[in-house]
Amino acid sequence: MFLKACVEVLTVVKITVTVWLILLAAPVFPATAKTVGVPFTTNPDGLVMLAVNLGQGVHAQVIFDTGAGLDVFAPSIVQKLHGKPAGQFTGFRENGERIDLPLYIIPELEVGPVSKKNALVGTWTVFDDLHLDGIISVNDFRQQPFTFDFVNKTLFFESNTSLAHRHAIGFSSPLQFDDERGISLDLYSQFLIGDQLAQCGLDTGSPSLIISTRYMDPLGINKDDKKVIKHESKNLAGVAIVRYDAYVPRIALAAAPQIKQSNAEASFSDIIYDCEVGIGFWSGKALTIDIPHRQLIVGNPASARK
Repeated sequence: MFLKACVEVLTVVKITVTVWLILLAAPVFPATAKTVGVPFTTNPDGLVMLAVNLGQGVHAQVIFDTGAGLDVFAPSIVQKLHGKPAGQFTGFRENGERIDLPLYIIPELEVGPVSKKNALVGTWTVFDDLHLDGIISVNDFRQQPFTFDFVNKTLFFESNTSLAHRHAIGFSSPLQFDDERGISLDLYSQFLIGDQLAQCGLDTGSPSLIISTRYMDPLGINKDDKKVIKHESKNLAGVAIVRYDAYVPRIALAAAPQIKQSNAEASFSDIIYDCEVGIGFWSGKALTIDIPHRQLIVGNPASARK
């Protein structure tokens, strides 16, 4: 079971990449000719768990983490696949902590109708310690729009027709990218925290809303208030980390303020981004990620699919 205390660890994969070899380019996959739905489950923290096929008879249960940037697997999984070493990956957690990960090429990575050959992945020994197979990222779906239906627990791979339908009936917000040489991809969009504009990462690998401490004063949140709960811990390097749990009046998409969460619980910490929007914000919604058109779309899960 994936422990809630380790969710913060999984946000490691906000990525800056250092690769010292020439990589094979992954093939490009257009939108599917027909909408394909793949069921998913959720763990106790509400994170999306998907079955993936890695070839050679190897299957894995992974977390689909839109904040991961790059696919990362347990070393034991990559060993089964006889992965070929492909350099080193330097990642930075949201608190700025550096983590170096070995990179490998595995023969195949198949998620629903999307299949990649000679896929570049990272490995992290922590996943073996947690008995977690790994995580996959949006990097696999640069040309394939997809939708999380959080009510029906289905991941839909959109066709051109179904995507046009979601655009027509949903609420859209522009996406911004942190694209590291085509190897890693993170997604951001503009949100309102109270009345404060923020560029927030989309992080389905965390259940929580994490906000930079520099927003506390503009939001009128005092660290010393009795309603604010202070937590102290240490990161993997033993450096002290402080966070403050409090409530914000609302968080909403800036381009579609109707899509909001009022009186939202948040953790304030000294992070390197404005904020990270966890999976809890999308509860009860259908979230479409359309990377080719640089849009996210929020709609009603009950809406007809074509």
